[in-house]
Amino acid sequence: MTDRTLTPGPLDLAADDIRDYGYAIVQTRIERVPANYRQRTICGEPSGCPEPATLVTFALAQITDEGDGQTGFGFARDEDDQIVRFPVCDAHRCEATHRLYYALTSQLRPDGIRAFDLPGQHMQWT
Repeated sequence: MTDRTLTPGPLDLAADDIRDYGYAIVQTRIERVPANYRQRTICGEPSGCPEPATLVTFALAQITDEGDGQTGFGFARDEDDQIVRFPVCDAHRCEATHRLYYALTSQLRPDGIRAFDLPGQHMQWT
């Protein structure tokens, strides 16, 4: 399993991952996520990790310019139109990126795909 590369900064790199891999992986602190997307407060690692979830992993399917310096995000959704997400503890952050990509594509996560953190960015969650 390859290490997760956290990439803060310009969204053009995330747009490159969407173009190249179909998704850009985003991990952010659980407290930055609206309450209805953080119902699970324990790490979601399948091995049964008892640690509290500190991060949530999402996949961006689209980045849009909403005008006035605002950026919009289209999150990957499941067949029930729910945003696909994995809450995890810090120790399982890399595994979450692999699980998310596999859940969306049924393929192993490519080596070149990065994980992004977007603090300070306006995130439209609906």
